Amino acid sequence: MNAIDRIDHLPATWRDTMGAIPHLPLVLLSVAAHMMLFGMLTPVMAVYAQGFGAPDWQIGLMITVFAAGRLAADIPAGHLAHKTGLRPLLGVGLLLCSVGAFMAALAPSYVVALVGRTMQGIGSGLFMTATMIFVAQRSDARSRGKVMSLYQGAVLVGGAFGPSVGGLAASVFGLSGPFYAAAVIGLVSGTLPLLLFNEKQHPADEDHAHPAGALPLLFILPFACALLANFAFFLTRTAGQWQLIPLLATAEFSIDPGSLGAAMSLSAVANLVSLPLAAWLVDRVSRPALIGVSLLTTALALVAITVAATPITLYASMIGIGLAVGIGGPAIGAYAVDATPRSQHGPAMGALRFAGDLGYLVGPLAIGAIVDLSGIGYAGGLWINAVLLVACAAVFVLVRRHLQPLSPPLRNQGERA
Repeated sequence: MNAIDRIDHLPATWRDTMGAIPHLPLVLLSVAAHMMLFGMLTPVMAVYAQGFGAPDWQIGLMITVFAAGRLAADIPAGHLAHKTGLRPLLGVGLLLCSVGAFMAALAPSYVVALVGRTMQGIGSGLFMTATMIFVAQRSDARSRGKVMSLYQGAVLVGGAFGPSVGGLAASVFGLSGPFYAAAVIGLVSGTLPLLLFNEKQHPADEDHAHPAGALPLLFILPFACALLANFAFFLTRTAGQWQLIPLLATAEFSIDPGSLGAAMSLSAVANLVSLPLAAWLVDRVSRPALIGVSLLTTALALVAITVAATPITLYASMIGIGLAVGIGGPAIGAYAVDATPRSQHGPAMGALRFAGDLGYLVGPLAIGAIVDLSGIGYAGGLWINAVLLVACAAVFVLVRRHLQPLSPPLRNQGERA
């Protein structure tokens, strides 16, 4: 019997999970506030940049410099966590987001606004990496699927409410209103971890080995596969869901922005609805299998969009993407933790964030450039995205015999959640 088939304990119940991790609600609340903070800026960011007289090609820098700031902070944050603890990263990361929002709101020039956005990116990288380290270290094989699903739920809920709150702030206070509101949210949510988060050592953290850095982790095959899958999913979010699908929907079906926004909201709701199922599956089913199926399902949905004859098919495919990513996301997070020693969880979560943010940044640029230069159209760009997802799934299939994690999921059919 191999390790993945061994049953040592029953999967934890929801009550056991929350009781065993006292600061989990605080961290989840901070994650939701962080995502709301940035979602608030989405409705006004492009128009705000135009107010400085920025040409069209520079408007995208509001997103690019933020992503670059996160990339710069992800891996260092993983190392800092071992030296400083999580509390400073949680608090300082959100406070940097607040200061960056104030800078953008008060900016006398576009350059200053971009500096503020870069500072927000750095703060986001520090904070999000710290939260991932927290859920990695405090969860175990009995609870990891539930904890990762709760984490993704906090991300989705915060991101879902952000744009509507930002739009309201803009209508009441003008274009700078969302930046001021985001600054206040960052200030309050950054202060809470500094005041309430207890850095008392967790019994499972009594491994005094110093992390060796992120580079040796790349030679752990299961972890490298998790990085690849995370890169592919983040690339799909920005290049596929946020860039190519809206352009294709407008060009092929003349779908108005309101209907398209509703369809994207349905995809996000499907993602959220899938999380309880993801929590159940991730704690019981082979995580590489879940990741591979999620990658293939997402690829299939992208292909369906390219051949859709009616908007209904497009909407259904977008819902399919939401369901697939809702299961694949927690599986990737849990699997990355399984695949790495506890003493390396800091660098591992930093590297996982880096892989995702890299896909987030280069996806729209790379696939957009291919579409422009080759003339393959928006459907061709989605096919490229789909092929990448299939290739990642194929990696999991081809090396499946070598993907045994350090802590496998638990299988038991009689446990009540």
